Amino acid sequence: MVQAQTLMQTHILIGLMIFAAIIGFLIDRVLKYVNKLLCKWRFAE
Repeated sequence: MVQAQTLMQTHILIGLMIFAAIIGFLIDRVLKYVNKLLCKWRFAE
């Protein structure tokens, strides 16, 4: 990302930012799912 920014390759930079956002979203969902599996007592009502 830094190299794309330095070389003013905005199309690559935007693509990498979207890719990073998708990866971050997926990691968040996986960790929430694992949390729900491991800590069932916290979500039981």
